[in-house]
Amino acid sequence: IAECGGFMYLHERMEDSEGRMRNMCGVIPGEVRNTGKLSRFGYITLNPTKDGMMPSDLTVKGHEFHYWDSDNCGEDWNARKTNGREYRCIHDTGTMLAGYPHLYYYSNPDAAYWFLERCRDHRLREE
Repeated sequence: IAECGGFMYLHERMEDSEGRMRNMCGVIPGEVRNTGKLSRFGYITLNPTKDGMMPSDLTVKGHEFHYWDSDNCGEDWNARKTNGREYRCIHDTGTMLAGYPHLYYYSNPDAAYWFLERCRDHRLREE
């Protein structure tokens, strides 16, 4: 699970505070740039749009606040802000969950459970 800064680090390139583009990990195609203002600031309710690392019927709360934004925020989860605005976010490959939202696991402890289940499944495949 890569939230916010970890998500940014997984991109191909990221703009630094002086405006220079820097190579990053290259796991997620795209670039991260400084917007100069807060983007998608606030509380959200999140739902996967398909079964992946977590089942599609899961709901978990979270929040976002960031000055950098990605040209590839993901499409695998739906976010709904408290004002009703909705947008797609998060890359969910079944083994990687990466996006700007910070998940609030106490809002649904099953989210943490599903993550641990996926870790166990991965370990069993490796043995």
